[in-house]
Amino acid sequence: MADADPRDTAERTRAVLREWNGYDPTEDEARRLDEELDRRLAQAMEQPGRGPGTP
Repeated sequence: MADADPRDTAERTRAVLREWNGYDPTEDEARRLDEELDRRLAQAMEQPGRGPGTP
């Protein structure tokens, strides 16, 4: 699976979620969710004791 195209993996994941629980965000919803995840990850990396190489 390491050689799989990330877009293919993402589409398969979305298909499984749609089938499993009906989750099917629009492109706009997915973009907003990605932005929120990016914001939260950046915020977490700013916290003392967080970041690369920190146990």
